[in-house]
Amino acid sequence: MKQKKMHFSLRLLWEGFQQCKMIGIFSAVIVVLGAVLEPVAQAISLSSSPHYTKVVYEAWAINVTLLVVLLAAPLMTLMLFHFLDNRAASDLYHALPHKRITLYLSYAGAVLLWVVLLLVLGTLTSVITCGFTHKYITLLMDSLLPFAASLFCMSFLLVAGVLVSMSITGTVFTNLLFAGILLFLPRLCVLALQSSMVNALPFLSDSAGTGFFRNANNLLFSGVNVVFSMSENDGTSIETVFSPSWQAYLYTFLLGLLYFAIAAFLFHRRRSEAAGQSAPSRLLQHIYRIVVTMVICIFIVCVMFSEMTTGMMRDEWFAFLVLYLVAALVYFAYELITTKKWKNLLTALPGLGIVALLNVGILLGMHAVEKHIVAQRPAMQEIESVSFCSTDGTDYISGSSYLNYRDYINLMSRDIAITDPTAVTLVSYYLDENLKTWEEGGSNAYQSKYYTESDYSYCAYHVIIRTKDQTLCRLIYVPVSETEKLLDALQTNADYVDAWRNPPQELKGTAAFRDQVGSCYLSTEQAEELLQTYREELQSADFETLYQTMQNGSTDDTWVSDIDYTFRKNGRSYTLDCMIYQNLTPETTKKFYEMLYAAQKDDLAMLSELTKSDKNVSVNMNVYGGSSDSAYSGHYAYASDCQPLNQSESLQLLMQYAILDRPMQAGESYVELYLWSEDGLTDQGNAIDLQIPIKDSFFDDPQTEELFSVENYNEYDISDAELGDYDAVEAVG
Repeated sequence: MKQKKMHFSLRLLWEGFQQCKMIGIFSAVIVVLGAVLEPVAQAISLSSSPHYTKVVYEAWAINVTLLVVLLAAPLMTLMLFHFLDNRAASDLYHALPHKRITLYLSYAGAVLLWVVLLLVLGTLTSVITCGFTHKYITLLMDSLLPFAASLFCMSFLLVAGVLVSMSITGTVFTNLLFAGILLFLPRLCVLALQSSMVNALPFLSDSAGTGFFRNANNLLFSGVNVVFSMSENDGTSIETVFSPSWQAYLYTFLLGLLYFAIAAFLFHRRRSEAAGQSAPSRLLQHIYRIVVTMVICIFIVCVMFSEMTTGMMRDEWFAFLVLYLVAALVYFAYELITTKKWKNLLTALPGLGIVALLNVGILLGMHAVEKHIVAQRPAMQEIESVSFCSTDGTDYISGSSYLNYRDYINLMSRDIAITDPTAVTLVSYYLDENLKTWEEGGSNAYQSKYYTESDYSYCAYHVIIRTKDQTLCRLIYVPVSETEKLLDALQTNADYVDAWRNPPQELKGTAAFRDQVGSCYLSTEQAEELLQTYREELQSADFETLYQTMQNGSTDDTWVSDIDYTFRKNGRSYTLDCMIYQNLTPETTKKFYEMLYAAQKDDLAMLSELTKSDKNVSVNMNVYGGSSDSAYSGHYAYASDCQPLNQSESLQLLMQYAILDRPMQAGESYVELYLWSEDGLTDQGNAIDLQIPIKDSFFDDPQTEELFSVENYNEYDISDAELGDYDAVEAVG
């Protein structure tokens, strides 16, 4: 007799929990080991270096093994509900004195309980382990909950998708196949169509996808997207998967809830006779077969659309014929594999006509969408504001979490609404002009004008255009002669100028000097102190100088060093590279050299003693002439030696000109000196790196030519180089 009033049973929940314990315990061991071993290994590695920088980790980076829940959850579901694939077991379970919905909710609850336990166990273990290794590792505590919540939402969606598939199919093969189709095919089709449209229509930009139903809000699909790099410009990254926006949590959870409810309905209505069958009826068998075939066809159609748009279809028709023959083979192979009856191939034949009609319909739909996109040309009066995803005149947008200063400005510019009439007018006018070129001459004319024959006369801008009714993301080409007007509009915007002058606040303990000779002597605290001076100088710097130096790479200034640090924006961590220039940030430069001199003082004293000793030491010497306003700019000398230091002629010559009693000054010549001995040079290691100022007269000494390899890059005239000769640029740069 069925228990009519109970929709959930703790006894069934516990029974399901017990049945899953083998997978659960094995997963728990993996999760705990990962949470312990990764931080400990990192701490051991850092402790071996006297000049280490504390490492900052987000939760997803410190315990990658927690991802095992995404495998454990569907496996547990398949195990608990496997009776749906076996007729005898199905009859037995359906005869239990419980309502079907009670069985469904209790067993599904057992799987989700294991998911929660694994997430809690992994998170707590990571916190405890990082607490013991806090000297070397900083765990961003605000990343723990987003990571766990993201994994739970993805696990819930996986469980729900598998339950729907198991409720409409009756074999393990079809369980897995249709779970994959249900969970990934809709988004895969959307991504394929979007990517095909963006690739075929170069004026489209997918760099700033918006809307609740965008691909990035499906966390499960986004994770697969990141793993297989299916789309690089849609803003999806590992950070946006594991520390997403609230819309992504809500969308993924609601989608999982929808599938869970559908699965409950199908489970309740399912007949026991469906166990062991690929489909409950012939109609559904036809539908499944068509869906499987369309998985292949959708990609064929997308490629075909691109070829038709570029005018290459005439040369590729045979390749598409072969691809469609392969799709037809898959169509019949699915029928044969799932039913194992040759006679069913004849009854399946009419379904190919439906597949053909669907292909034609999708292709016609894509052409209709193309015409609609080309027709979207808002007039100046319709545009409320515009934003620039790139402000440097190139079509490149960094998707990395490691940003130079220009990338950071581009990132911030996406959120800055420009209402300046000049900027709005230029965007409207040149969007219309770009699209007229496309309409009148097609892909070839567009490519020829803006790529092949442009002779660098156009700059590219990824622009977000906002009207009352819609938001458009477009790539527009603007003549170089007009870009000054756009830049003026940007530079009169207070938010844009503020982004340049005020780099984001660093996460405590993350500031460090980029790897270079000498900087390993400086601590995180010194990097943070120097960063504060750097911020103060940027706020008072001439904006035009700041813009030209950071945006285009100044040829009138000299790079000194870099400070890297981590900051967070919209839940995602970024590393910003702040370049120190001697003219743009003179106080920062002066303080950097003073810090470096103080940190090197003991080793400088040791160097003076070593050069008088007969100790056998390997030494490398790289000598650089002063900056651009120096007579020795572009001069370079190199030498290496391995013998008793008091017998090294090159080192002895160098020491005659080395300045050891004061910090380096901006613009003067210097040497990067590296000494190494297998017997050890200091109590802390076998090597020392030094950056020491040197007198310009070193380059005039006749012995320098004899003992060093000397180059003068100023002798190479860049005016004689051909356009695109990067070697020439590097030689003088």
